[in-house]
Amino acid sequence: MMSSLAISDAVLAFASAFGVFLLAQRKSFAKIHRQTATCAMLGFLLMALGATAGSLRYGFSPIWIGLHEMLTNVALFMSPPLVGIAVCLGLTTRSLSGPVWGRIIIAVCLVYEVSRWNGVELIYRDIQIALLAVAILFLALKSPVETGCRLLIISSVISIFTGVMIIGTNGTLAGYLRLDLFRYLIGLGNLLMSSGMYLMLKNSYPKFDSPNP
Repeated sequence: MMSSLAISDAVLAFASAFGVFLLAQRKSFAKIHRQTATCAMLGFLLMALGATAGSLRYGFSPIWIGLHEMLTNVALFMSPPLVGIAVCLGLTTRSLSGPVWGRIIIAVCLVYEVSRWNGVELIYRDIQIALLAVAILFLALKSPVETGCRLLIISSVISIFTGVMIIGTNGTLAGYLRLDLFRYLIGLGNLLMSSGMYLMLKNSYPKFDSPNP
């Protein structure tokens, strides 16, 4: 059991790190997309760090438990809005300034703390992911982006939604730990999402050369 958890975390870490690598190439994007790419990259980085700590915890030593739980908790509630909002901005060819992103992060943290105090943090997580999934799917179907980008993004949303809302993390399914299946689906979703974002942001429109005011 411990070995399978270490492997699934390692797979998730690799998939998330791949997203960081793709979006770190922000200089190849139009200026309007660079802040968006940076925030999405931060979301993937949080997931990569959390999964790496998990792989160390389950594969090598329990001394990583504290770090793993802290990073996983941060990634669980910060990565979806960072990546999800970035995707929505890319699909609509819009941008947000650094201060606006800062206020979004503060708002997410505050709402999470309130939900945690009331014992409904998992409900908050599910609502957050469901709303982002609906928004991304709606915008992806309306956006003029290339078909390949659209299919990658839609497939990623389906994979992540299935992992979070259907598979979950408790118990087993067909002899496999649901937590392992959850991580594999999130990892697949991250690969598809980051690839779609990279192609979408790289194939930007020349007339958009600076962020919207």
